Amino acid sequence: MSFLSVAFLFALPLVAAPLLLHLFDRRRNETVQWGAMQFLMEASARKTSSRKLKQWLLLLLRCLAIAALIFALARPLLPTGYLGGSERGETIFVIDNSMSMSRKTDSGTMIASATQHAVDQLEKISARDDIRILTTAPYPTWLHSGKTRGDQRNREWITEQLRSIDATEGRSDLLAALFTAVQLEHQPTQNTRRIVVLTDGQATDWRTEDEAGWQRLQSVLNETSIRTEIETVRLDDQSQRTTKGNIAVDSITLDRTVVGSETPITAVATLRNYDIATVDAAELTWSVNDVPVHQQTIASIEGEQSAEANWNHKFDDPGIYRLSCRLDRDDDLPADNVASLIVEVVDRLPVVVVESATDYAEMQQDSFFVQAALGWIDGQPLNDTSVYVPTLITPNELPTVDLSEQRVVIIPNLTELPSDAVSRLTEFVSDGGGLWIGLGPRTNVDFFNHQLFADASGLAPRSLDQIVDASPAGTGTDAEQPLDIEEDSSTDQPVRIDPFRSDHPATRHLADNAQLDLGDASIQRYYQFSSVDDDDDDRATLLRLSNDAPLAVENFVGQGRVIVQSIPLRLQWSDLARTQSFVVMVRDWIDYLAQPRATQYNLLPGQPIVVRVSKDTMNSDLAGDLNTPTGFLQTPGDKSIELTAQYADEGFEFRSSQTRRPGPYKLQIGLDEAGVPFQVQRSSDESNLSSLSRAAWQQIANATTLKAWTEDRTPVTSAHTDPVWPYLLLALIGLITGELVLSGIMARERFGSAGIPESSELDASHLSSFGPRGLDLTPTSVQPRSSAEAETLEATNR
Repeated sequence: MSFLSVAFLFALPLVAAPLLLHLFDRRRNETVQWGAMQFLMEASARKTSSRKLKQWLLLLLRCLAIAALIFALARPLLPTGYLGGSERGETIFVIDNSMSMSRKTDSGTMIASATQHAVDQLEKISARDDIRILTTAPYPTWLHSGKTRGDQRNREWITEQLRSIDATEGRSDLLAALFTAVQLEHQPTQNTRRIVVLTDGQATDWRTEDEAGWQRLQSVLNETSIRTEIETVRLDDQSQRTTKGNIAVDSITLDRTVVGSETPITAVATLRNYDIATVDAAELTWSVNDVPVHQQTIASIEGEQSAEANWNHKFDDPGIYRLSCRLDRDDDLPADNVASLIVEVVDRLPVVVVESATDYAEMQQDSFFVQAALGWIDGQPLNDTSVYVPTLITPNELPTVDLSEQRVVIIPNLTELPSDAVSRLTEFVSDGGGLWIGLGPRTNVDFFNHQLFADASGLAPRSLDQIVDASPAGTGTDAEQPLDIEEDSSTDQPVRIDPFRSDHPATRHLADNAQLDLGDASIQRYYQFSSVDDDDDDRATLLRLSNDAPLAVENFVGQGRVIVQSIPLRLQWSDLARTQSFVVMVRDWIDYLAQPRATQYNLLPGQPIVVRVSKDTMNSDLAGDLNTPTGFLQTPGDKSIELTAQYADEGFEFRSSQTRRPGPYKLQIGLDEAGVPFQVQRSSDESNLSSLSRAAWQQIANATTLKAWTEDRTPVTSAHTDPVWPYLLLALIGLITGELVLSGIMARERFGSAGIPESSELDASHLSSFGPRGLDLTPTSVQPRSSAEAETLEATNR
């Protein structure tokens, strides 16, 4: 037992106060002899023992009342369970609510079978046992806080909680769920724990490849302080049904998720047949914001094979759109027949172009061909549909220009920058901006290596070595010669560009040699990057030359991206700017570099939702409450989460990390009913309905079986305590009530229950019995029989 206010215990001697007052108040009664009292004393002698017992009981009640008050003020605590009853057990239902549990059965779905099985088990659980419910997708989560007693009064509520569980689009982690259930702290009065796992037996949810994790689970299970039994219920064995196979829309991919209005895009839906049998042709429906806009038929897909469906579309107006693809086919798992992707359509994409040759004619400037590729000539757009808005600045203006609203910075021909410009660019890229650097004859190698590469801690992914002359023998080169040039005499053939990466979003279009002419561009000179490991070279290289030298390499700094190109973005050292591929290259690379700075609408589970709103673009309904604007995040489970914006970068930022559950989300700010859509992508592993093998089930059974148990194990003492002072206050009330009742009884016995009548109550009716004949007024005298009796009577009269 412990006390929160030990100082009050020093008042315990006050418990003896009623006894001391009684001893000090005792007085010796003087005996006065009176003849008429002899009959009264004989009657009183018979009640003396009963009266003393009541007096001692009254004294005890008063002492206990003071003791109860002192202990209540000291606020004692007892370990949890000492105030409870006898030992009891605990049942934990671990319910797999992953996407595969939504598969169809004869009686409905797997998740419905799981909840019904748990409801049936409630009748077999003792009313004294505690019940807990743990769901597993997308991570182990207790359905409600605390434990619930399994008595008849709570079973109806527990049944409602079980039936409210629905399958999510997430993936379960049953190993983590078992760790959570086994390591749950128990109460001192609990002596057994039963864990019931309800699952469909899908292989991907069990993580059987983590052998070390299952060994740790077995060790934890054998070291528990209470007997713990794990029972696994395989619903796939209990629910027999003729399978129809499963074909899923695994994902939707786009070249870029930030596009301009009236810009064509190609959406690619990846479909996979997870059954061993070939499936027939089916219909696909493409929707925009849940409105069907296109249908197409896909051919039959062989067993365990994938197929792709393409759809070309363009958006007329700027906005944020949810693009969905649904497979119209009846199979075992309807939940994976649809996939969605969020597309942001913009009317302008701001870009900064650093021009170091502003004194030259327009066509001789480094930025001329970049602006032309973006649809701008002489500072004006060629048409109204161009979404790229370039802003020209000089290198000296770079440290002071506002880059907060810009997406990408392009340096077509790098020269030596001011000292503050590099730190400004580093801050811009770290915050999600994109940087594209072209190297040329005016590039200072020492400045690049010390300031931009900075021993592999700067913006550039590689350091520079030297300029390589790749022109065939006899071919003229530029008149502007740098000091150190190495001639490449390995071949007499012109060096060309090799667009070898078709798997990268920045070069996917460029790798299509049948449609574009990037492979025909010839290179006369280029900067040679320092050599690195082959694996790092393949990952960082976007384009390379026909002699295997890297032409463009990328780097990731903070949240942003950097591309360094070994030739300038003009007709110098190459004829790249003359090709049709140059326009595609400039636009695709700007879109790729601008992607991190845009709001991320397509998220992975657990990736936070971040929305920044500037003060200038706040809705009118929020104008009166700019200090604390609020929003509501709608989750896939129809749960509404209130968000309060935080001040950031001259605006406000809404942020939430409650995105572990895959599916559609929507952030409503103010009175905007449309809201901002988000999509948390699901894992395609849940579409594979393959069950665990017999060997895997045996592995799980070995890990979840209690190997040894001895009854002399010392239970782990609970860290929780229960307050005792509420019970002491109740006891104090009872003691005071008992003292008052007992005092009243004793007073009634001593003085009687009838009150003394007032003199005014004696009216004529009371005196009528004392008439002339009934009232004898003749004086009489009483003669004592002896002198002793006379003295006693005299003393009594005195």
